[in-house]
Amino acid sequence: MKTYRFSVFTRAAAVLLAGLLAAGGPAGSRGVSVRIGKLTISYGGDSKKLAQALAQQTGEVKRRFDESRRALHTVKGPRGEPAYARQDVAGLVAGTATDLDQAIARVGDPRLEGLRAWSAEELRPIQEELAAPARHAEVLPAGNSFAPRAVAVVASLGWLPLPEPEGGKAPPPKKPAPKKAAPRKEAPKQTAPKPAAPEPETITAEKTNGFLDQVGEVVSRIFFLASHEDLEVKLWVGSTPAPRVKFSFWPQGSFKGSAPEPMIIQTNGGRDHVLRGLYSYNAAWKKGAVTQVIRYPSPAGAPAAQVGSERLDLVKGSGFFCCQFGDNYCHHVDDPKECR
Repeated sequence: MKTYRFSVFTRAAAVLLAGLLAAGGPAGSRGVSVRIGKLTISYGGDSKKLAQALAQQTGEVKRRFDESRRALHTVKGPRGEPAYARQDVAGLVAGTATDLDQAIARVGDPRLEGLRAWSAEELRPIQEELAAPARHAEVLPAGNSFAPRAVAVVASLGWLPLPEPEGGKAPPPKKPAPKKAAPRKEAPKQTAPKPAAPEPETITAEKTNGFLDQVGEVVSRIFFLASHEDLEVKLWVGSTPAPRVKFSFWPQGSFKGSAPEPMIIQTNGGRDHVLRGLYSYNAAWKKGAVTQVIRYPSPAGAPAAQVGSERLDLVKGSGFFCCQFGDNYCHHVDDPKECR
């Protein structure tokens, strides 16, 4: 049987850790590690609470989305195929996007802004494609109907002109005696027919399921990451042809009030405890008096040579990022060795 001897210091460390565990950890901490001899005991701090809160919120979003999806009613498409009303599908997608965004915001941690930006960017193309095209029905103004009308033509030909005889003019024809006009009957009032209501625009069941599968994947991925306490990554950033480049990054999107403070990595290097999400970035390489900069998103009006870098996606993408200043291009890599 192996016996461990604890010094006064290690006993104090154990007591301190026990107190932290009982109190829930120091406020705002990302984690605590205490080494006792050869044994290291770690406490996850508020990262675990953050994951639990997010899992609860996004789990509700997932449940509501699944229920609403099952409640969609099928209709017949133009060729009789199974379909859904485009308006219903678009409403479900837009409502889920808002629901998911509010669920992440309700957790109340500003570090989740990158995850909010990621979900919004993933769902945006689906919403744009589902936006129903404008349908302009021609409506004629009242009193100017161009429908065919029945016209009664009465030709009172009481006489016909006779051919003129040789050597003289034909005597003028006798005018027929005037006839008494029959009493006029008022025609029944006709009302213009009401235009038929346009058929609701539909989208095939196959295409609808494709869209809703994508929405479900976005919601499920965030729920999975939270429920498995996998919200943090270590981000490594490299640069070529030279290291020691300042790489600044921050959650993508617009913010109320002041923008968040950028996080900084000196290439080739890394940073722990970066929350998953979508990030904007700025990589600046100083070459004497000249500074070459790669930005994402590219600023409006930027030259074509400065457009095209990958987004920094820490949900789908790897934790390795490389900025190649020779090509003016930053992108994810699978391994730091690829950043050469």
